[in-house]
Amino acid sequence: MKRNSQLIRHTLLLIFWLQGLSIFASPFPEKYIDSLRFLNSDKHYSVVELEMPNALYKRVLSIKGQKLTLKNTVLKFNEDTVAIKEIHLHGNTTLNFERKSFSVDATQKIKLCKKGCKPLDAFYLISLSMDKNYFHNRLCFDLLSELKLFDLQYKYTEVKINGNSQGIYLLIQRPQDWSKNIAQSQFILRRGANHEIVKEKAKKDLDKEVVKEYRRQFTSIYKLIHQLSGEALYKELNEILDVDEYLRWLALNYIIKNGDYSDELYFYIDPVTKRFRIIPWDYDDVFKQAPHEGMEVWKSKMNPSSLIFSSEDDLDLKIAHDPYLYAKYLQHLSTVMDELTEEKIESIINALYQDLSILYESDEILEAGSKDGYSTSLKRLQDELLIVNQYFKYMRISLKK
Repeated sequence: MKRNSQLIRHTLLLIFWLQGLSIFASPFPEKYIDSLRFLNSDKHYSVVELEMPNALYKRVLSIKGQKLTLKNTVLKFNEDTVAIKEIHLHGNTTLNFERKSFSVDATQKIKLCKKGCKPLDAFYLISLSMDKNYFHNRLCFDLLSELKLFDLQYKYTEVKINGNSQGIYLLIQRPQDWSKNIAQSQFILRRGANHEIVKEKAKKDLDKEVVKEYRRQFTSIYKLIHQLSGEALYKELNEILDVDEYLRWLALNYIIKNGDYSDELYFYIDPVTKRFRIIPWDYDDVFKQAPHEGMEVWKSKMNPSSLIFSSEDDLDLKIAHDPYLYAKYLQHLSTVMDELTEEKIESIINALYQDLSILYESDEILEAGSKDGYSTSLKRLQDELLIVNQYFKYMRISLKK
Protein backbone atom coordinates (compact mmCIF):
# COMPACT_ATOMS: atom_id res chain seq x y z
CA MET A 1 0.00 0.00 0.00
CA LYS A 2 2.82 2.39 0.91
CA ARG A 3 4.53 1.70 -2.42
CA ASN A 4 1.27 2.30 -4.30
CA SER A 5 0.81 5.62 -2.49
CA GLN A 6 4.33 6.67 -3.46
CA LEU A 7 3.69 5.78 -7.11
CA ILE A 8 0.49 7.81 -7.12
CA ARG A 9 2.28 10.71 -5.43
CA HIS A 10 5.08 10.68 -8.01
CA THR A 11 2.57 10.51 -10.87
CA LEU A 12 0.68 13.52 -9.49
CA LEU A 13 3.91 15.43 -8.95
CA LEU A 14 4.83 14.79 -12.57
CA ILE A 15 1.52 16.32 -13.67
CA PHE A 16 2.11 19.35 -11.43
CA TRP A 17 5.60 19.71 -12.89
CA LEU A 18 4.34 19.56 -16.45
CA GLN A 19 1.94 22.41 -15.67
CA GLY A 20 4.68 24.51 -14.12
CA LEU A 21 3.21 24.16 -10.62
CA SER A 22 5.88 22.09 -8.90
CA ILE A 23 7.97 23.75 -6.19
CA PHE A 24 10.37 20.83 -6.01
CA ALA A 25 13.77 20.68 -7.68
CA SER A 26 12.83 17.32 -9.18
CA PRO A 27 9.44 15.61 -9.26
CA PHE A 28 10.88 12.09 -8.95
CA PRO A 29 13.79 10.34 -7.24
CA GLU A 30 17.20 10.77 -8.85
CA LYS A 31 17.56 7.04 -9.43
CA TYR A 32 14.63 7.10 -11.87
CA ILE A 33 16.14 9.77 -14.13
CA ASP A 34 17.53 8.51 -17.37
CA SER A 35 18.63 10.39 -20.45
CA LEU A 36 16.79 10.54 -23.70
CA ARG A 37 18.88 10.80 -26.82
CA PHE A 38 18.49 14.53 -27.45
CA LEU A 39 20.19 14.50 -30.82
CA ASN A 40 20.30 17.66 -32.89
CA SER A 41 18.72 17.36 -36.29
CA ASP A 42 20.69 18.08 -39.43
CA LYS A 43 17.50 18.48 -41.42
CA HIS A 44 16.21 21.78 -42.72
CA TYR A 45 12.79 22.77 -41.44
CA SER A 46 9.89 23.69 -43.70
CA VAL A 47 8.73 27.27 -44.17
CA VAL A 48 5.28 28.49 -45.24
CA GLU A 49 5.26 32.10 -46.41
CA LEU A 50 2.14 34.22 -46.79
CA GLU A 51 2.29 37.45 -48.74
CA MET A 52 -0.65 39.84 -48.42
CA PRO A 53 -1.44 43.58 -48.44
CA ASN A 54 -0.05 45.32 -45.34
CA ALA A 55 -3.53 46.50 -44.29
CA LEU A 56 -4.74 42.88 -44.28
CA TYR A 57 -1.66 41.76 -42.34
CA LYS A 58 -2.35 44.34 -39.63
CA ARG A 59 -5.97 43.19 -39.47
CA VAL A 60 -4.94 39.54 -39.12
CA LEU A 61 -2.74 40.44 -36.14
CA SER A 62 -5.31 42.65 -34.43
CA ILE A 63 -8.62 40.91 -35.09
CA LYS A 64 -10.01 39.00 -32.10
CA GLY A 65 -12.46 36.11 -32.17
CA GLN A 66 -13.61 36.58 -35.76
CA LYS A 67 -13.23 34.49 -38.88
CA LEU A 68 -11.66 36.21 -41.86
CA THR A 69 -11.00 35.19 -45.46
CA LEU A 70 -7.63 36.39 -46.72
CA LYS A 71 -8.03 37.97 -50.14
CA ASN A 72 -5.11 38.75 -52.45
CA THR A 73 -2.80 36.41 -50.57
CA VAL A 74 0.05 34.39 -52.04
CA LEU A 75 1.29 31.20 -50.37
CA LYS A 76 4.74 29.68 -50.75
CA PHE A 77 5.85 26.32 -49.37
CA ASN A 78 9.63 26.00 -49.12
CA GLU A 79 9.98 28.91 -51.58
CA ASP A 80 7.68 27.34 -54.20
CA THR A 81 4.52 29.30 -54.96
CA VAL A 82 1.35 27.24 -54.44
CA ALA A 83 -1.81 28.20 -56.31
CA ILE A 84 -4.64 28.51 -53.80
CA LYS A 85 -8.43 28.65 -53.87
CA GLU A 86 -8.93 30.15 -50.41
CA ILE A 87 -7.21 30.89 -47.12
CA HIS A 88 -9.19 31.81 -44.02
CA LEU A 89 -8.59 32.08 -40.30
CA HIS A 90 -9.25 28.86 -38.43
CA GLY A 91 -10.16 27.94 -34.86
CA ASN A 92 -12.21 29.26 -31.98
CA THR A 93 -10.31 30.19 -28.82
CA THR A 94 -7.04 30.64 -30.72
CA LEU A 95 -8.63 33.43 -32.79
CA ASN A 96 -8.12 35.62 -29.73
CA PHE A 97 -4.34 35.27 -30.02
CA GLU A 98 -2.16 37.42 -32.25
CA ARG A 99 -0.67 34.34 -33.90
CA LYS A 100 -3.60 33.00 -35.88
CA SER A 101 -4.27 29.55 -37.34
CA PHE A 102 -5.21 29.16 -41.00
CA SER A 103 -7.20 26.81 -43.20
CA VAL A 104 -5.85 26.44 -46.74
CA ASP A 105 -7.54 25.13 -49.88
CA ALA A 106 -5.11 24.90 -52.80
CA THR A 107 -5.28 23.96 -56.46
CA GLN A 108 -1.75 22.57 -56.26
CA LYS A 109 -0.51 19.85 -53.93
CA ILE A 110 2.36 19.93 -51.50
CA LYS A 111 4.24 16.92 -50.14
CA LEU A 112 5.32 16.67 -46.50
CA CYS A 113 7.71 13.75 -46.94
CA LYS A 114 9.95 12.32 -49.63
CA LYS A 115 8.11 9.01 -49.88
CA GLY A 116 5.19 7.15 -48.37
CA CYS A 117 2.71 10.02 -48.06
CA LYS A 118 0.21 11.43 -50.50
CA PRO A 119 0.47 15.11 -51.51
CA LEU A 120 -2.02 17.48 -49.86
CA ASP A 121 -4.10 20.17 -51.54
CA ALA A 122 -5.83 21.23 -48.30
CA PHE A 123 -4.45 21.60 -44.79
CA TYR A 124 -4.49 23.53 -41.53
CA LEU A 125 -1.66 25.72 -40.26
CA ILE A 126 -2.12 25.38 -36.49
CA SER A 127 -0.42 28.12 -34.45
CA LEU A 128 -0.06 25.94 -31.31
CA SER A 129 -0.74 29.10 -29.29
CA MET A 130 -2.19 27.04 -26.44
CA ASP A 131 0.32 24.19 -26.75
CA LYS A 132 3.18 25.17 -24.44
CA ASN A 133 6.55 24.11 -25.79
CA TYR A 134 4.74 23.01 -28.94
CA PHE A 135 4.88 19.26 -28.42
CA HIS A 136 1.55 18.11 -26.93
CA ASN A 137 -0.39 17.83 -30.19
CA ARG A 138 2.50 16.23 -32.06
CA LEU A 139 3.14 13.75 -29.23
CA CYS A 140 -0.50 12.69 -29.09
CA PHE A 141 -0.86 12.33 -32.85
CA ASP A 142 2.23 10.12 -32.77
CA LEU A 143 0.63 8.01 -30.01
CA LEU A 144 -2.60 7.71 -32.00
CA SER A 145 -0.59 6.56 -35.00
CA GLU A 146 1.33 4.03 -32.89
CA LEU A 147 -1.98 2.64 -31.60
CA LYS A 148 -3.34 2.50 -35.16
CA LEU A 149 -6.33 4.62 -34.23
CA PHE A 150 -5.65 6.85 -37.21
CA ASP A 151 -2.71 8.44 -38.98
CA LEU A 152 -2.97 12.02 -40.17
CA GLN A 153 -0.11 13.74 -41.97
CA TYR A 154 1.53 16.53 -39.98
CA LYS A 155 4.81 18.41 -39.95
CA TYR A 156 6.39 21.24 -37.95
CA THR A 157 6.94 24.39 -39.97
CA GLU A 158 7.77 28.04 -39.56
CA VAL A 159 5.13 30.46 -40.86
CA LYS A 160 6.08 33.89 -42.15
CA ILE A 161 3.75 36.72 -43.13
CA ASN A 162 5.27 39.41 -45.34
CA GLY A 163 8.71 38.21 -44.29
CA ASN A 164 7.96 38.38 -40.53
CA SER A 165 8.19 35.14 -38.57
CA GLN A 166 4.99 34.02 -36.86
CA GLY A 167 6.76 31.22 -35.00
CA ILE A 168 6.34 27.45 -34.85
CA TYR A 169 3.27 25.92 -36.47
CA LEU A 170 1.98 22.42 -37.14
CA LEU A 171 0.97 21.92 -40.76
CA ILE A 172 -1.64 19.19 -40.57
CA GLN A 173 -4.00 17.33 -42.84
CA ARG A 174 -7.63 18.29 -42.21
CA PRO A 175 -9.76 15.52 -40.63
CA GLN A 176 -12.51 15.85 -43.23
CA ASP A 177 -9.99 15.42 -46.03
CA TRP A 178 -8.42 12.40 -44.32
CA SER A 179 -11.82 10.72 -43.98
CA LYS A 180 -12.67 11.40 -47.64
CA ASN A 181 -9.33 10.70 -49.31
CA ILE A 182 -7.73 8.09 -47.06
CA ALA A 183 -10.67 6.35 -45.40
CA GLN A 184 -12.87 6.82 -48.50
CA SER A 185 -15.78 7.87 -46.29
CA GLN A 186 -18.96 9.47 -47.60
CA PHE A 187 -19.88 11.28 -44.39
CA ILE A 188 -18.20 12.87 -41.38
CA LEU A 189 -19.53 14.86 -38.43
CA ARG A 190 -18.06 16.56 -35.39
CA ARG A 191 -19.49 15.89 -31.94
CA GLY A 192 -20.03 18.95 -29.79
CA ALA A 193 -21.12 19.57 -26.22
CA ASN A 194 -24.14 17.49 -25.13
CA HIS A 195 -23.39 15.17 -28.08
CA GLU A 196 -24.82 17.62 -30.59
CA ILE A 197 -23.77 17.53 -34.24
CA VAL A 198 -21.93 20.83 -34.60
CA LYS A 199 -20.48 20.23 -38.07
CA GLU A 200 -20.94 17.72 -40.86
CA LYS A 201 -19.70 17.10 -44.38
CA ALA A 202 -21.11 14.67 -46.91
CA LYS A 203 -19.91 13.58 -50.33
CA LYS A 204 -21.39 15.93 -52.92
CA ASP A 205 -23.42 13.30 -54.74
CA LEU A 206 -24.62 11.53 -51.60
CA ASP A 207 -28.41 11.21 -51.46
CA LYS A 208 -30.04 13.47 -48.85
CA GLU A 209 -31.95 10.56 -47.37
CA VAL A 210 -28.70 8.71 -46.79
CA VAL A 211 -27.32 11.78 -45.00
CA LYS A 212 -30.42 11.85 -42.79
CA GLU A 213 -29.95 8.17 -42.02
CA TYR A 214 -26.35 8.76 -40.96
CA ARG A 215 -27.53 11.54 -38.63
CA ARG A 216 -30.13 9.18 -37.15
CA GLN A 217 -27.43 6.54 -36.79
CA PHE A 218 -25.34 8.92 -34.70
CA THR A 219 -28.21 10.10 -32.50
CA SER A 220 -29.30 6.48 -31.97
CA ILE A 221 -26.08 5.95 -29.98
CA TYR A 222 -27.48 8.20 -27.27
CA LYS A 223 -30.90 6.53 -27.35
CA LEU A 224 -29.49 3.03 -27.00
CA ILE A 225 -27.48 3.87 -23.88
CA HIS A 226 -30.74 4.70 -22.10
CA GLN A 227 -32.60 1.65 -23.41
CA LEU A 228 -30.11 -1.19 -23.01
CA SER A 229 -27.23 -2.31 -20.85
CA GLY A 230 -24.56 -4.99 -20.59
CA GLU A 231 -23.72 -7.31 -23.46
CA ALA A 232 -26.93 -6.45 -25.31
CA LEU A 233 -25.95 -2.78 -25.38
CA TYR A 234 -22.41 -3.61 -26.50
CA LYS A 235 -23.70 -5.69 -29.41
CA GLU A 236 -26.25 -3.08 -30.52
CA LEU A 237 -23.76 -0.23 -30.25
CA ASN A 238 -21.19 -2.22 -32.17
CA GLU A 239 -23.58 -2.40 -35.11
CA ILE A 240 -23.43 1.38 -35.54
CA LEU A 241 -20.11 2.34 -33.93
CA ASP A 242 -16.72 0.68 -33.70
CA VAL A 243 -17.00 0.39 -29.92
CA ASP A 244 -13.60 -1.18 -29.34
CA GLU A 245 -11.86 1.61 -31.22
CA TYR A 246 -13.79 4.13 -29.12
CA LEU A 247 -12.73 2.34 -25.91
CA ARG A 248 -9.07 2.40 -27.00
CA TRP A 249 -9.36 6.14 -27.58
CA LEU A 250 -10.92 6.61 -24.13
CA ALA A 251 -8.04 4.62 -22.64
CA LEU A 252 -5.43 6.86 -24.26
CA ASN A 253 -7.26 9.94 -22.94
CA TYR A 254 -6.98 8.53 -19.43
CA ILE A 255 -3.30 7.66 -19.80
CA ILE A 256 -2.35 11.14 -21.04
CA LYS A 257 -4.83 12.89 -18.71
CA ASN A 258 -6.55 14.72 -21.57
CA GLY A 259 -8.54 17.51 -19.97
CA ASP A 260 -10.80 18.34 -22.92
CA TYR A 261 -11.81 15.66 -25.38
CA SER A 262 -15.57 15.06 -25.37
CA ASP A 263 -16.29 17.76 -27.96
CA GLU A 264 -13.01 17.27 -29.83
CA LEU A 265 -14.02 14.21 -31.82
CA TYR A 266 -15.02 13.51 -35.41
CA PHE A 267 -17.14 10.50 -36.42
CA TYR A 268 -16.91 9.20 -39.97
CA ILE A 269 -18.70 6.35 -41.75
CA ASP A 270 -16.51 3.39 -42.62
CA PRO A 271 -17.27 2.61 -46.29
CA VAL A 272 -17.08 -1.16 -45.72
CA THR A 273 -18.81 -1.75 -42.37
CA LYS A 274 -21.06 1.37 -42.50
CA ARG A 275 -20.27 1.88 -38.83
CA PHE A 276 -19.00 5.13 -37.36
CA ARG A 277 -15.31 5.33 -36.61
CA ILE A 278 -13.48 8.21 -34.95
CA ILE A 279 -10.89 10.90 -35.63
CA PRO A 280 -9.61 12.44 -32.36
CA TRP A 281 -8.62 16.09 -32.44
CA ASP A 282 -7.00 18.96 -30.48
CA TYR A 283 -4.54 17.84 -27.83
CA ASP A 284 -3.60 21.15 -26.18
CA ASP A 285 -4.99 20.14 -22.78
CA VAL A 286 -3.08 17.00 -21.80
CA PHE A 287 -1.33 16.04 -18.54
CA LYS A 288 -4.05 17.79 -16.54
CA GLN A 289 -4.91 17.33 -12.87
CA ALA A 290 -8.64 17.42 -13.65
CA PRO A 291 -10.91 17.17 -16.68
CA HIS A 292 -12.50 20.19 -18.32
CA GLU A 293 -15.62 20.06 -16.16
CA GLY A 294 -13.62 20.06 -12.92
CA MET A 295 -13.19 17.42 -10.22
CA GLU A 296 -16.32 18.33 -8.26
CA VAL A 297 -18.58 17.74 -11.25
CA TRP A 298 -16.61 14.61 -12.16
CA LYS A 299 -17.02 13.21 -8.62
CA SER A 300 -20.77 13.89 -8.70
CA LYS A 301 -21.13 11.76 -11.84
CA MET A 302 -18.35 9.16 -11.65
CA ASN A 303 -17.39 6.46 -9.20
CA PRO A 304 -14.21 7.74 -7.46
CA SER A 305 -12.38 4.59 -8.54
CA SER A 306 -13.25 5.07 -12.22
CA LEU A 307 -10.36 5.10 -14.67
CA ILE A 308 -12.17 7.27 -17.23
CA PHE A 309 -10.92 10.84 -17.18
CA SER A 310 -13.98 12.88 -18.19
CA SER A 311 -17.67 12.78 -17.32
CA GLU A 312 -18.82 15.27 -19.96
CA ASP A 313 -20.32 12.85 -22.48
CA ASP A 314 -23.26 10.53 -21.76
CA LEU A 315 -21.70 7.65 -23.71
CA ASP A 316 -18.57 7.79 -21.56
CA LEU A 317 -20.69 7.91 -18.40
CA LYS A 318 -22.58 4.82 -19.54
CA ILE A 319 -19.31 2.99 -20.18
CA ALA A 320 -18.09 3.92 -16.70
CA HIS A 321 -21.28 2.75 -14.94
CA ASP A 322 -22.14 -0.33 -16.97
CA PRO A 323 -20.16 -3.29 -15.54
CA TYR A 324 -19.95 -5.13 -18.85
CA LEU A 325 -18.80 -2.10 -20.86
CA TYR A 326 -16.43 -0.98 -18.12
CA ALA A 327 -14.80 -4.41 -18.01
CA LYS A 328 -14.29 -4.19 -21.78
CA TYR A 329 -12.82 -0.73 -21.30
CA LEU A 330 -10.36 -1.93 -18.65
CA GLN A 331 -9.16 -4.65 -21.02
CA HIS A 332 -8.42 -2.02 -23.64
CA LEU A 333 -6.77 0.27 -21.10
CA SER A 334 -4.40 -2.55 -20.16
CA THR A 335 -3.70 -3.40 -23.80
CA VAL A 336 -3.07 0.21 -24.81
CA MET A 337 -0.64 0.70 -21.94
CA ASP A 338 1.17 -2.52 -22.88
CA GLU A 339 1.44 -1.39 -26.51
CA LEU A 340 3.06 1.89 -25.48
CA THR A 341 6.27 0.29 -24.31
CA GLU A 342 9.15 2.26 -22.84
CA GLU A 343 11.09 1.78 -26.05
CA LYS A 344 8.24 3.10 -28.21
CA ILE A 345 7.65 6.13 -26.00
CA GLU A 346 11.34 7.01 -26.05
CA SER A 347 11.48 6.54 -29.83
CA ILE A 348 8.46 8.85 -30.30
CA ILE A 349 9.95 11.52 -28.03
CA ASN A 350 13.35 11.36 -29.70
CA ALA A 351 11.85 11.72 -33.18
CA LEU A 352 9.65 14.58 -31.99
CA TYR A 353 12.65 16.36 -30.49
CA GLN A 354 14.69 16.08 -33.67
CA ASP A 355 11.89 17.59 -35.74
CA LEU A 356 11.10 20.38 -33.28
CA SER A 357 14.48 21.36 -31.83
CA ILE A 358 15.85 22.69 -35.11
CA LEU A 359 13.23 25.46 -35.04
CA TYR A 360 14.39 26.38 -31.53
CA GLU A 361 17.74 27.44 -32.99
CA SER A 362 16.16 30.62 -34.39
CA ASP A 363 15.76 33.50 -31.92
CA GLU A 364 13.31 35.16 -34.32
CA ILE A 365 11.04 32.09 -34.29
CA LEU A 366 11.06 31.85 -30.48
CA GLU A 367 10.47 35.59 -30.12
CA ALA A 368 7.40 35.33 -32.35
CA GLY A 369 6.05 32.51 -30.19
CA SER A 370 6.46 34.58 -27.02
CA LYS A 371 3.50 36.71 -28.17
CA ASP A 372 1.28 33.89 -26.86
CA GLY A 373 2.15 34.94 -23.32
CA TYR A 374 4.89 32.52 -22.34
CA SER A 375 8.49 31.86 -23.30
CA THR A 376 10.31 28.64 -24.01
CA SER A 377 13.84 27.44 -24.60
CA LEU A 378 15.66 24.33 -25.74
CA LYS A 379 16.47 23.49 -22.11
CA ARG A 380 12.83 23.81 -21.07
CA LEU A 381 11.76 21.60 -23.97
CA GLN A 382 14.31 18.96 -23.00
CA ASP A 383 13.30 19.09 -19.34
CA GLU A 384 9.61 18.63 -20.10
CA LEU A 385 10.18 15.82 -22.57
CA LEU A 386 12.31 14.04 -20.00
CA ILE A 387 9.50 14.38 -17.44
CA VAL A 388 6.93 13.16 -19.97
CA ASN A 389 9.06 10.09 -20.52
CA GLN A 390 9.16 9.45 -16.76
CA TYR A 391 5.44 10.14 -16.48
CA PHE A 392 4.65 7.27 -18.85
CA LYS A 393 6.83 4.95 -16.78
CA TYR A 394 5.03 5.86 -13.58
CA MET A 395 1.64 5.59 -15.25
CA ARG A 396 2.48 2.10 -16.49
CA ILE A 397 3.56 0.98 -13.00
CA SER A 398 0.60 2.70 -11.32
CA LEU A 399 -1.95 1.04 -13.60
CA LYS A 400 -0.44 -2.38 -13.12
CA LYS A 401 -0.60 -1.92 -9.33
